[in-house]
Amino acid sequence: MTARSFVLAFALLAASVPLAARAAASAQALTPINQSIAGGESQTFSVRFFDALGHPSVGESVVFANDACGAFQNGQFQVSVLTDATGTASARFTAASQGITCWLVASAGVQVQFNVLTYVPSNAYLTASVPARILPGESFGVPVSAMYGAYKLYNQDISARIVPGTSSATISPATANTGQDGSVTFTVTPEPRMGDYQIELQFRDHTQRFAVAAADRPWQDMWWAGPDENGWGMSVVQHDDMLFSVIYAYDAAGKPIWYVMPGGTWNAARTVFSGALYLPHGTPYTAYDASKLSPGSPIGTASVDFGDPANVRLSYTIAGTSGQKAISRQPFGLVDMSGGITVGDMWWGGPAQNGWGLAVLQQFRTLFGVWFTYDASGSPTWLVMPSGFWSDAQTWEGHIYRTTGSAWLGQPYDKTLLKSTDAGTFRLRFSGDAGTFDYTVDGQSGSIPISRQPF
Repeated sequence: MTARSFVLAFALLAASVPLAARAAASAQALTPINQSIAGGESQTFSVRFFDALGHPSVGESVVFANDACGAFQNGQFQVSVLTDATGTASARFTAASQGITCWLVASAGVQVQFNVLTYVPSNAYLTASVPARILPGESFGVPVSAMYGAYKLYNQDISARIVPGTSSATISPATANTGQDGSVTFTVTPEPRMGDYQIELQFRDHTQRFAVAAADRPWQDMWWAGPDENGWGMSVVQHDDMLFSVIYAYDAAGKPIWYVMPGGTWNAARTVFSGALYLPHGTPYTAYDASKLSPGSPIGTASVDFGDPANVRLSYTIAGTSGQKAISRQPFGLVDMSGGITVGDMWWGGPAQNGWGLAVLQQFRTLFGVWFTYDASGSPTWLVMPSGFWSDAQTWEGHIYRTTGSAWLGQPYDKTLLKSTDAGTFRLRFSGDAGTFDYTVDGQSGSIPISRQPF
């Protein structure tokens, strides 16, 4: 038996007097069960005891004991105190200057056990989990813990602030307590402009900074007008400062149609991206011939205002009809920090198949794909792959759907007209910057080598 175990065993034995002298039948901890106390500092532990009828056990003799991790007000490892008129007994504990875990027990026929970590402040440190996917203007949480070795420190105050860099953010609250979980989550809201900054955390006299890097493709995502306009959307793929956008909508007859904005320019404030829209025509995807592609002249223009990330707006003029849509990122990927390959990009069949594309958007490990191509008459059409699964580390597969919906130009969108049909299956096999797109649509199968499209 170790010295610490002997001390605790002795204390518990001393507390085990005949039940007749111990009327307490139940007890309630008034001090949180998990405690972290710096060496040389004190914490008062309080427990309320009750008799068999549920009344406060008044004048009860209570023994507080610990297994050699500190001393009570009498300078010993144990102390006896009496409960007050509310049945409450309290003892003041001072932690030894050592880093150990121990138990502190209050006994009066029944027992309450506290879990205590004594620590040396100079050896404590902070941990913070900064998400990998940080987007401009969108708040995110940062779980933070004060640590001593492998142990979290409970009931400790941690302060936080932002150190600006090429961008900045706000953080709240300014100070929080780790409580009984040993962790606190701060909320960070980045500025709309992209850039780097740091999160500075302080625990006692210890300060640590955690870098927040600017997202390399902050605007890349699948965007939509929300559930009230379910059925159409816009993919935005970003390379450096350039955006490649495709609007997936419906013509006057409700058939799928797409408008492509393959480039554009930013305004001086770099908040609005504008460019020309095109409505190409080509040959059926089942027998595609790039030599017959007709990109045509611009059919209109579009601009996306990212100035307020919480209120992004798409403005357009197409074939003489103008309009504006409030858009937001379409959520489709569950939070998953387990890693995996990064394949979100604009993919195509290379110069030999110029004219169609495969927009692959990625949120964490989930992919959302849209194949914009041409139907049997050579008119623009698209098929959607909104979900799937990883059959292996490099292969994403699932079902491919054809939709029809509400006319998009010149009238209010009616989501009730959306109809979705399972058109077949797809499989995307990736290998670095290349891959293969296998599909079966309407009973016809094909396999196309694909690569990331440069722009």
